[in-house]
Amino acid sequence: MSKKSYILIAIFLVILIFASYIGQMFYLFGPSKLSIWPYSYTSKLKNQTIYLQGLKSPVKIIIDNTGVAHIIANNTYDAFFAEGYYTAYMRLFQLELFGLTGAGNLSSWFGNVTLNTDLYAHYVGFPQNANFSLEYIKQNYPVIYSYLQAYSNGINAYIARAESLHELPPIFYLLGIKPYNFTPFYSIAWGEVMSWGLAKGFCDELRLSLIYTHLGYNITQEFFPYYPYYTNGSITAMPGNGTVNGLNLQSFNISPSYFWSLNFYDSFANGLSNETLHKAIPLIVSSLNEVCSDPLSFIDLGSNEWEVTGNYSNTGFPIMANDPHLTLYDPSLWLPIQIVSPGLNVTGYELVGEPGVLIGHTEYTAWGLTTPLGASSNAYLEIVNMDNKSYLYDGNWLPLRQYNFTILNKKYTIYYTNNGPLISYNKSLNMGISLYWVNQYYPFLTIVSEFLLDNSTNFAQLLNAAKYWVEPTQNLAMVSKNETGFITAGLYPLIRITLPNNKSIEVVGSRTILNGSIQNYEPVGYIPFNYLPQSINPSRGFAFAPNQPTAYLDYPYPFIGGYWVSNGRALTIYRYLNSHKNITIQEMESLQSNVTDSWASIITPIMVSCLENQSLSNISEKGVSILSTWNYTFYQNEVAPTIYTYTLFNIINNVINPILNQYGLNQYKNLLTGTVGFYGTDTLITSDIAYFATHNPSSPLFNGSVCKIVNTSYNQAINYLYEKLGNISNWEWGKTHVLELVNPAGISSLNYGPVPIWGDGFTPSAAYFVFNGTLYIPLIVSEGPSLRIVSSPGTNQFYSVFPGGPGENPASPWFETQLNSWLNFKYYPFSPIVNINATWYLLPKGG
Repeated sequence: MSKKSYILIAIFLVILIFASYIGQMFYLFGPSKLSIWPYSYTSKLKNQTIYLQGLKSPVKIIIDNTGVAHIIANNTYDAFFAEGYYTAYMRLFQLELFGLTGAGNLSSWFGNVTLNTDLYAHYVGFPQNANFSLEYIKQNYPVIYSYLQAYSNGINAYIARAESLHELPPIFYLLGIKPYNFTPFYSIAWGEVMSWGLAKGFCDELRLSLIYTHLGYNITQEFFPYYPYYTNGSITAMPGNGTVNGLNLQSFNISPSYFWSLNFYDSFANGLSNETLHKAIPLIVSSLNEVCSDPLSFIDLGSNEWEVTGNYSNTGFPIMANDPHLTLYDPSLWLPIQIVSPGLNVTGYELVGEPGVLIGHTEYTAWGLTTPLGASSNAYLEIVNMDNKSYLYDGNWLPLRQYNFTILNKKYTIYYTNNGPLISYNKSLNMGISLYWVNQYYPFLTIVSEFLLDNSTNFAQLLNAAKYWVEPTQNLAMVSKNETGFITAGLYPLIRITLPNNKSIEVVGSRTILNGSIQNYEPVGYIPFNYLPQSINPSRGFAFAPNQPTAYLDYPYPFIGGYWVSNGRALTIYRYLNSHKNITIQEMESLQSNVTDSWASIITPIMVSCLENQSLSNISEKGVSILSTWNYTFYQNEVAPTIYTYTLFNIINNVINPILNQYGLNQYKNLLTGTVGFYGTDTLITSDIAYFATHNPSSPLFNGSVCKIVNTSYNQAINYLYEKLGNISNWEWGKTHVLELVNPAGISSLNYGPVPIWGDGFTPSAAYFVFNGTLYIPLIVSEGPSLRIVSSPGTNQFYSVFPGGPGENPASPWFETQLNSWLNFKYYPFSPIVNINATWYLLPKGG
């Protein structure tokens, strides 16, 4: 089991512990014990005046009926203090759980049960990186550090008050734990966890190394091309051939056609022979098991964003839409909030644990985020001698740096090369694999970028804020009253490689692990800000970045380490935007709710063509008839999505399994998930099948005939569905595809769902499930749009919804305030204060 998966285990253990005691709690404890009942009273918000130590001047918090808190303060310090207080009131257990996860200190609460989670955090470097970044921010950005401290002080003020009134959330009493003193360290450490959850490179290079060493170059390229099939200069996030601000690959006298014809698994690109890669397989497998084997990671990949210019909208002003796709928890990772103080008026979503608004708007600007999926981390193969704790570098044996730490009174040591921590090593091979990650070497200034976004009043300030963004790399969607666009913000490490024609070029990432024993393959810098992929005030009237390739073939800093999802969502979004002008706010919302699957529109007609002349049973004929009239939407009451999806599952198995068995990869099946893998939530395999079924139906992948594969797979699907569900009228998508939200801090029996849910992993309104090669019913959706926003500063229109509420108390009406609206694609105005539910007056103690 991977260390990364222990994060989930720790959280679910809390759920199990809480669930096992909850029945006894209500039986044994009354109002005088544990303050369970007073806590339940706080679920009903009321007008109140609260005196707090540390507050400088009065603050008003207005909570409206949609669950948005509007914080109005006389100075910025008090605004963030109040934000911390409110966040703790609503999410104290979640706050502290996240903080301990980043600190690598869950064992202080849960003992040996979470030891491996803590070890994992230290190996990747969350607490080390946080301490490094915090000291840098304190020295170089003292004002922003003071805001971090204010947020922490507000959290601690709530803890002190709740303890004095015996009103801590009951889970603290049930688990026999106490809240700890929150500091800015925990905010940064949790930011490190989120960054790593969205980082690409390290695990992808390990997986591709394993695949390549077994399948060879040609088959690996068929499944995992450098650019996903159906990519062109219209589909890439930055439109065109890849030229950015006048610079392209040809500027270095390198032909794009020559460059992308090369085998980047070869030694010129990684410094390793095929023999060495094969020798390293046990180590690659060990490293994958250590940190990369989760079928659905704690924080996953995906998201949509697009924006239209004023010339392309019906109002004459730009509009932006964003919906980041993350694991769906109840309570959410997000907290809707407005913060107002002199010079500051920002509304949006706090990432619980970090002060400020990460995604949102001011009066003049708005911004959103999606993941670009380029490498910001790398895997290095090291030559090590663990007997004398040294490693080979440029012909010299150097001492391994040691990082020592203590958990539960036991000392541990992590060894570092110049590239980063040794994630695993094999003494018999004298080899190890180290992790290079940007955050180990560069301070986490993303928090600085966030505060600058929160204070922005024009487009130039949005762009300036992007300069401070470090990790995770993100497509930063931006809109002001008159300008719009996006830039892929963050630090992409560049590796200088020498091509077979002896020309050198700086590239992002690798297709395999890299040689760490020589200097040649170390990062030499980062993509310069002016040449990051971007599309500012696009001439075609729109820009969009739903995780597709960020730039095309002539981009001057090629993404060898580009691990993009299939273009399924991108195709649907592009076709809509390209065919619509004078777009309205309502049409932007409609596109966010679109449940059309582009791959289904390509694959289904091929299925029908293969099946319509076959001798079929009555139920099979009815299934073909349903597919032949389908419009490729995935609504809960439709049968066609179920027939298509389970047929596709069988096609994938019938294509993949013989190859995995033939080449010995079947034993590693559980490791080959994700965007670089054969299974997962939004893999390239579906687009591969669409492409080859269309362009090469006699491909060896189909054993010479796509129709034979389709016929076999369809019959398998029909038989399976009939066995499990009976009559075809029972095969509605909502019965085979359901949403379940996990409550990470409460009662498992009060998890939301399962309920029927729209979409799939390739529809703009995404509803991801895991397919690992085994058929099952129902498909459990646990990842999707974690919020939706549509913003137009020029018309002062801002709308939003998210799947949950502000509170973590399951007994509270604030637990799932907006969930039904989210399920039904309804939005709330996201700025004006309407329908006030409660008003809090926070006063300095003694005032």
